[in-house]
Amino acid sequence: MNFSEYTLVSFGDSFTFGQETVPNIESNIDDIRPAQKKYKSDCNRNSYTQVIADRMGFKDNLNFGVMGSSNEKQLMLLEQFLHSNSISKIFVLFNFTHTHRYVQFLKVNNEPRYQIADITPRTEFTKNYFTGIDSKSIDHNYTFFRNSVQDVYNHVKDRRMLYYMLSNYNVPYVTFDGLNDMDYRILRDNPIKYIDQFDISPISTDEESLNFLKFYHQELVDKSPMLCHIGIDELEGNRNIVEYINSKAKLEHGDFSSPGDTNYYQTNDGHWNIEGHHEVAELIGNFIKKKYKN
Repeated sequence: MNFSEYTLVSFGDSFTFGQETVPNIESNIDDIRPAQKKYKSDCNRNSYTQVIADRMGFKDNLNFGVMGSSNEKQLMLLEQFLHSNSISKIFVLFNFTHTHRYVQFLKVNNEPRYQIADITPRTEFTKNYFTGIDSKSIDHNYTFFRNSVQDVYNHVKDRRMLYYMLSNYNVPYVTFDGLNDMDYRILRDNPIKYIDQFDISPISTDEESLNFLKFYHQELVDKSPMLCHIGIDELEGNRNIVEYINSKAKLEHGDFSSPGDTNYYQTNDGHWNIEGHHEVAELIGNFIKKKYKN
């Protein structure tokens, strides 16, 4: 593949965005919008997406990483981009984040309208702004509705959706887990055994024949993912890239578990610093070369 003919297009969360690679914006600025625009540009310029594009000679690159974003939001952005894309050749990078983040449509209190909100277990809402939403309802949501097994379902659903979306548009791509560790947990705990089997085919007599959750678990066991994905094996047994980079920092630069020690590849806030983004770029770039070698 001649990468110079392709634009590298990257989707993900704050790690994709490049957050913390430059100092945060001063809070006392009167008009913060120009500073926000410069912060975004500077962070994107330091991100692994830019490093990969430069090292591998991509024609250009676009960074759609959003701080605090969910996989659902990134899938929405990707679908919108693919549908309206006028660039002839693109190469997609997709960074999976925490599965417990998701998009929710919430009704604005006493108004006939809904807003899109990014939900996490620590989401804080203005009191009485959304109908029925407060800290108690968020706790109930993650206890009873968005429970750990529900996260397994959403994880597999998002993986499948991405695979069929990219296959439909026939674009080259690589996916990976930045913060997400669901594959590791599925292999460790096999939560499928706790879920009642179901039959989605009206003509099938085998209750397990079309259980896509069980199929996904078997793919992990067989190391045969449908996606072109940087899996646990490529991460030397680590559950995601964040853990891989942490282990690499310890191996190369010593332990940082004592008070006052710092991670060579991460900021105090836990994001990758510029050196960390270069390490991530090397990992992803090598995988791209292996899968899309000339």
